[in-house]
Amino acid sequence: MKVYHKKFLIILLFVFISKLFGQSKVDCFLKDFEPKPAVIPPNADAEKTLEAATVSVTINTTDTLARVSKYIFGNAVAVWVKANVNNPVVDKYLNLLSPAILRFPGGSWSNIYFWDKDPGDLPSTFCDGTKNGAPAQFSPELGPNHELTADQYYDMRTKIGNPQGLITINYGYARYGLSNKPAEQAAHMAANWVRYDKGRTKYWEIGNENGGPWEVGWQIDTTKNKDGQPKIINGELYGRHFKIFADSMRAAAKEVGTTIYIGGQVLHFDGTNDWNVVNHNWNEGFFKEVGDAADFYVFHNYFGNASTLKSQVDNARSTIISNINFIRSDMKNKNASLKPIALSEWNLTGGPPEALSSIANGMQAVVLFSEMAKNNVGMSCRWLIANWDRDGMFYYKNPPAPGIPLWNPRPDFFYIYYLQKFTGDHSVSTALSPGEASKDIIAYSSIFSNKHIGIVIVNRGNTNQVIKLIPRGSGVGEKYYVYSLTGSDSTDFCQTVIVNGVSPSALRWGPIDNLADIKASAYRIDNTVKFDSPARSVQYVIIEAGLNIVSQNEN
Repeated sequence: MKVYHKKFLIILLFVFISKLFGQSKVDCFLKDFEPKPAVIPPNADAEKTLEAATVSVTINTTDTLARVSKYIFGNAVAVWVKANVNNPVVDKYLNLLSPAILRFPGGSWSNIYFWDKDPGDLPSTFCDGTKNGAPAQFSPELGPNHELTADQYYDMRTKIGNPQGLITINYGYARYGLSNKPAEQAAHMAANWVRYDKGRTKYWEIGNENGGPWEVGWQIDTTKNKDGQPKIINGELYGRHFKIFADSMRAAAKEVGTTIYIGGQVLHFDGTNDWNVVNHNWNEGFFKEVGDAADFYVFHNYFGNASTLKSQVDNARSTIISNINFIRSDMKNKNASLKPIALSEWNLTGGPPEALSSIANGMQAVVLFSEMAKNNVGMSCRWLIANWDRDGMFYYKNPPAPGIPLWNPRPDFFYIYYLQKFTGDHSVSTALSPGEASKDIIAYSSIFSNKHIGIVIVNRGNTNQVIKLIPRGSGVGEKYYVYSLTGSDSTDFCQTVIVNGVSPSALRWGPIDNLADIKASAYRIDNTVKFDSPARSVQYVIIEAGLNIVSQNEN
């Protein structure tokens, strides 16, 4: 037996504590981390299936993968949907959903949006990067002339439970502005917004996808620029400008007595041979110039691009893991400051037109959110609360289609609603039993602060399964509770979701009218935790904490 010197133990303790505080200092999304207790849902006793398990899922409750940032469960609101989106119906639904963060004012519009006034030094045309720089009419979007205004955005947040904000600053103005120092002028405008905000918004990002030719400012008319900027943007220039913005905005935050965190854009894949020349060395240039000035790194992506439900889910899962791993590897390879990652815009892409409003989008969202929780992503903002006929979490069309109420929640709302309730504050590891049946199952597990276990099962296959859960490392109580979400038919892109057998009213995507009253199925553990997992479905499970041990051999 070794006897350690007291001084050595003190040094070990100091190193351990320093490591913890160092991690906390780096990750701005975990500074206000709070324990999250599980809430047992309304429930009704149910009979456990008598069928033998086809897939076993072992949950290692002592193998913590990550602290789960509450800010991964975010959404976004866009100015062009107008003040209509701030209405009692949407407010009611968003209070149910409880998004942790709300992005504003939009995507590409952020680079032409002037939150308080016309600055008076704007060009009449811009260089359209998607058309080889051909001149196009420049139409700035002036905040005071557009509902949703900044004040209406703040008002909306107060009405839906006061989620945190993410404001996307107009970086494009630093490129196309006609003043002698356009970057400084754009940073001054951003700083004034920080002053006006007065601490209501903690997170800010500089620009939207500025390395893309579709953004105003990607290419500029150098004959009109007065501070010697290049015609085409690059990561190095963006990094230099980022520091100008960050300095001005942090000084403004200090004036009003608050702390803000500012994110900068990085590439989430190897752009060395990309069709867009800007991507060839974006990260290298940005990391070199920005140094330690960014609080977090931002990327965007749209996932899936496939023709079946299973491939939509699988492609999304492999892509998000690849994106996260690439950014973290690139930070190290390029000696960048290590910062947390935020996916500030994302959704489904590809597939048939009805995919966005289908159960496939909801199931894909479950997997993407869960992978972010498992892989320590700090924040995400799903695109979008409402947009047009087929785009957005809530239906919006003017005039609406006959019989479909405005703001009707699409299936993804229901999948995300339950996911937030069944995801704890620490992600833990899971392992699936070998075999053909397991190939269609994805499982995620987490622990709540009151020791209840949360499990999410995704069956993206065409075959019904029986799932057995085996908790390891902690005991269980008397009961477990299950919600099962399925489509109303056997098609991959079914438009209607059913919750524990409860169907929606006609011309609805899900049972929104009585959602909060739908009861979970409550089962007695009695040495076995198992349940049915129908084809193309998701199960959300809470296992009570306790001292009982579940048998590994029981079917």
